[in-house]
Amino acid sequence: MTVVAVGMLLVATGCGSTKGGTATPSTGAAGTSAATAALWDPCTQISDQVLRKVGVSPSTKRSGIAGVEEPGWKVCSWNNDDFTVGVFSTINTVEDFKRKTDNIDFKDTSVAGRQGVEHRMASDKFDEVCSLVFPASQGVVQILIRNRTSSTNVVAPCTRAETVASNLVPVFPR
Repeated sequence: MTVVAVGMLLVATGCGSTKGGTATPSTGAAGTSAATAALWDPCTQISDQVLRKVGVSPSTKRSGIAGVEEPGWKVCSWNNDDFTVGVFSTINTVEDFKRKTDNIDFKDTSVAGRQGVEHRMASDKFDEVCSLVFPASQGVVQILIRNRTSSTNVVAPCTRAETVASNLVPVFPR
């Protein structure tokens, strides 16, 4: 997945105004800046060892959306030949994700002893994307899997997301 695709997925899975653009929590600009600065950062908090267990190369790390940080979010992604994994840390809540009209098919899940919610996106016409969101004191930590169309090891995206999450969730903040 390209950085632009991660950005499009942020808008698709994220939480914000229906006018598009960046999520705008009600804390105001100064509050959002402070809350963003305090977010758990997946780019610095997920070790290379854990990334290798997940099956992605640490050298493929991409931070932000097209290299730009988004207010209310810390975003990092990595990939391999079969899929991209994005980890999103946000001040938004699970309920914010549920209000986004493109997010569908919500179901409760438990990974590594942590309760979360799985969902898909209505705009995912090729069944390539799955999202898992886990509540945290800061808001939510999200895992987003996008299978590559060119993959030679095709696995259902939500099955892959559960496998990836079993390695990532233990390092997430509570």
